[in-house]
This record gives sequence, C-alpha cells and structure tokens, in this order.
Amino acid sequence: MPVHTVRIEENLWSSASMLRKQDWRTVIHDIISGTLPWPSREPCTLVAGIDDHHVHFVLLGPSQPEDMIAVPRTNVAPLVKEYTDLIKQLATGDLPEEKFEPLDMAKRVVHDMGARKLAVALPGVGSNFETNRRLFSLVVSLEVDTTRLGPYPGHRHHRVAHHR
Repeated sequence: MPVHTVRIEENLWSSASMLRKQDWRTVIHDIISGTLPWPSREPCTLVAGIDDHHVHFVLLGPSQPEDMIAVPRTNVAPLVKEYTDLIKQLATGDLPEEKFEPLDMAKRVVHDMGARKLAVALPGVGSNFETNRRLFSLVVSLEVDTTRLGPYPGHRHHRVAHHR
C-alpha cells in the first residue's frame, strides 16, 4: 500500500502538546511529499504509534484488513538515544566550528544507520533510502518529544551564507 495519509495514534496525538503535534505534522509532510512507503500495495493510511515494547505501524487499506507491523523498541532505542544525544550536544549553544561539524556529521551517520535498520525491520517499505530516513525521523519523534531537545541551529554553512 503506498501510504497516502499518515496519522499518529489517537491516544498519543490527543495527549501531545501543540508544539509536538506541529513537529509530527512536519515529519508527516516530509514522508508524504517524498517517495511513498510500501509502494507495492494499494493506497492506504499509515497509523503510527508506540507502546511499552514496540513502535508500531498499522496499514489501513480500503479493501484489506488491518496490517500491523511492530518494531521492538529495543531494536531502535540505542540509535534513537545516540541521535537525540547528538542533537542535544548541537543545541547547547555556540560550539566552535571544529566541534559543530563533526557532531553534525555524526548525527547524519546515525540517522542513516537508523534508516538502514528500519529497512530491515519494515520489509516492503521500499528501496528508497530517503523514505527510510524519513520513517526513522518519525520513529524518533514517537520515542522522544523532540521539541524538548533544544533549538537545533542547523548547518552552519547555510547560516553563514545567509549573513553575507
């Protein structure tokens, strides 16, 4: 089912702050605007959620029964922790360029590792690496309220270019 709609599980959505909901909207927009996940199936809605043991994705199709895929949180927890720890370090303030760039690169490497792990854990998601990266962003945002990680200053070379 190529995913045409992505939703967050109702209980999780209703308990979230407005800022976290906006963060999810951004991640969802990124998923939908790219190559659609699960391209070999009929159009569907992806409902993402989390419980004590799993990150789960429910695929709802018009002519198919619910299809749930669960990823044990223990499979992604180390990468999510490493990724969010790097974001926290990057958000600490004015890091010297020689420290910022390696941390930013490490964050991208961990994000790529998360995408590869999801490609294995979510069979049929598609061969598009960027789609797997976007799904890892969704998993991170389900695991952690990313709005509480602090302001992430973005890539410095972009900021410098805007100030000239």
